[in-house]
Amino acid sequence: MITTQGIRLKYLYSPSGEANHPNEEVLSVYRDHGVILKSSRSDNFNKTPENVERYLLVRPGDLVVNRMKAWQGSLGVSDYRGIVSGDYEVLRPISDSVSGRYMHYALRSRHMVGEYRVRSTGIRPSQWRLYWDKMGDIRITLPPLEGQERIADYLDHETAQIDTLITEQLRLVEMLRERRQAVIDHAFAALPGERIQLRRFIRFLTSGSRGWGEYYADSGDVFVRIGNLPRGSLSLGGEVQHVKLPPNVQEGQRTKLRIGDLLFSITAYIGSVAIVDQEWVDSYVSQHVALCRINQSVLDPHFTGYFMLTTEGQDQLSEGAFGGTKVQLALDDIRALRVPVPTREEQRQIIDHLDRETSRIDALIAESERLVELSQERRTALITAAVTGQIDIRQES
Repeated sequence: MITTQGIRLKYLYSPSGEANHPNEEVLSVYRDHGVILKSSRSDNFNKTPENVERYLLVRPGDLVVNRMKAWQGSLGVSDYRGIVSGDYEVLRPISDSVSGRYMHYALRSRHMVGEYRVRSTGIRPSQWRLYWDKMGDIRITLPPLEGQERIADYLDHETAQIDTLITEQLRLVEMLRERRQAVIDHAFAALPGERIQLRRFIRFLTSGSRGWGEYYADSGDVFVRIGNLPRGSLSLGGEVQHVKLPPNVQEGQRTKLRIGDLLFSITAYIGSVAIVDQEWVDSYVSQHVALCRINQSVLDPHFTGYFMLTTEGQDQLSEGAFGGTKVQLALDDIRALRVPVPTREEQRQIIDHLDRETSRIDALIAESERLVELSQERRTALITAAVTGQIDIRQES
């Protein structure tokens, strides 16, 4: 078992302000991965400025901390040489008694992340910052160097197996999503090529007004935000925000939702579509969401919603009239959408088919995502147990 030797981080690391290395490769810090090459990820949309002379140099073995997200575990010991934004903390080891591999695990373990949370300052989580004068006072268990290396070897082996399982499940989820898209596309492929502008079937079209933030409350009427619109399905969900309107405020009445209303995201996540069901009736809608009420005697909103999830429908939502990518949709863009209009019986058949097939695929996706979640929890628990001495590594080896 590990002998507890609580030593403050300020005796192991010291801030490094080494800058003016503009030709070095830019690095990023991810909660799930630690320090990585920014160029290795396609999901990092933070733009690197042209002038990076103030970026800080990172050497292999340095500890890099995202001050704004340390409370989420966004830090790690770097395997790379490169540069990071000056908003990060770059800490250089000043002790020969630490293993970088061990510290990478130990400093990202659950109990240490809890320490970062209580020492971060700010009014709300989105504004929290962890500064070195607070972080440096945190004590960490530090076994002898040989023991650190043994723990790191054990965790390298065990987490590699878990990571392989996670990667396989994520690959399966991606394949299932591709299959889901193919099913939706195929359902509309046999319909006649004629498409009619949606404006001919719209009875009411609007978006919410501004200024709803001042009416946010812990209870009251439901307020649909852009985050409630799904990515790839038609069901509203997510965290529910409530609002309480004073008696003299009537503006929101025009955006109260009814069953069958078709909702479009219009300022972000372009392509997200949802259908209002009984659970969301009489909710208000935000300025970032378009409310489209169509003539249901001609067009079933679920049929139209499914069509907007096809590759053809998504292309219409994401591309402008001249082929440029849309970053915001106007209400006229919604009116100009071109949709198929088969008989109501044909619409119903397609809806029933897609409800059945997508539900089956969604269940498989949910099962795989749950396995990923459990594997990630297992990984976190294993690391915490190993670095706090709850596992005797000598017996596990």
